[in-house]
Amino acid sequence: MKKAFLFLFLFVSVNTFAQQDPYYTHFKDVIQAYNPAAAGHAYGEICITGLTHHQWRQYTDDTRVRGTNAEPGIGVTNVAPVTYNMNVNSVFKLNANQFIGAGLTVINDQLGSTVSTGFMANLNFKQQIQGGYSELSGGFGIGIRQWGWDNPNFLAKDIGDPFVPQLSASESKLNMNLGVMYKTQRLGSSPLKNFYTGLSVTNVTQPLYDVPAGVNGQSIFHLFVPHYYLIAGSDVELSGGTVLEPAMLLKYGLLNGAYKPQVDLNVTALFSGAFRGGLAFRQWGNMDAVSVLMGYQAGKIKVGYSYDVTVSNIQRVSNGTHEIFVRYCIPINYATDETIIKESVRFL
Repeated sequence: MKKAFLFLFLFVSVNTFAQQDPYYTHFKDVIQAYNPAAAGHAYGEICITGLTHHQWRQYTDDTRVRGTNAEPGIGVTNVAPVTYNMNVNSVFKLNANQFIGAGLTVINDQLGSTVSTGFMANLNFKQQIQGGYSELSGGFGIGIRQWGWDNPNFLAKDIGDPFVPQLSASESKLNMNLGVMYKTQRLGSSPLKNFYTGLSVTNVTQPLYDVPAGVNGQSIFHLFVPHYYLIAGSDVELSGGTVLEPAMLLKYGLLNGAYKPQVDLNVTALFSGAFRGGLAFRQWGNMDAVSVLMGYQAGKIKVGYSYDVTVSNIQRVSNGTHEIFVRYCIPINYATDETIIKESVRFL
């Protein structure tokens, strides 16, 4: 049976689950995508972030060894995951110590011939404490998630197999996320400045999809299950104007039918307030990837690039993962513009 059908079985069968939420190497720059309490970068700004994630490049349904095709002449279909993410957000003042964060998240996640597109409106309440030195926020995201097949091109061993998708089809379902966050300008007497931590859960409504697959009307069911996130990070000022930016993301999601943790560790350094470089590590079941990050920021714009070196068995059919993101914040002039808490540039 063609490897594409094996791919289909592993990733979208109702009896077998894989990672359902997309992951991001720049996870600390798109927190809003999985935690609605992070919506709202800073009062007096509208921020727009765009990200593209191209995972496992050169991974095709015919590839068994990188750069070679197992069945010459049949053709190559790209099954490597591709994710596009956009976040728009701002903050609105209620009074001197209370704010509302609002934002919109759009995610398009392509996995072979399956496509998931989500639109999520995020809203949170921000309460500043300790005279504006710290901030607590809690919020929710509610929206629509569409999932289905887009021009499937699978070849099955048995012609007419009703479980092999032949036509484009999709279904839309209500979806919801929940989250809380805490920020402080300094964590106690430690050297950790601009400390933040957050806890969130996605796919709260657990949308179940019933999408027609074959010419006989046979359906394939797909269930999105809750994924749990814990994030923490801070700034550490070093000598010479260098700022170390450690961060950690712990994700609890399904892997091969069982809940297992995914750990992302990310350490970057900001030089002269403009140039950024660092390394990241991802553990997902087994060791998954080591990443190189670089970026630049000036004024209201921030850009970043990362390259993931795949270290799992997928390296046999992939030459790594590329990710690019850009953020630009547009100033808004209010009649009484008063910033109570100074936020780190990375908060979305």
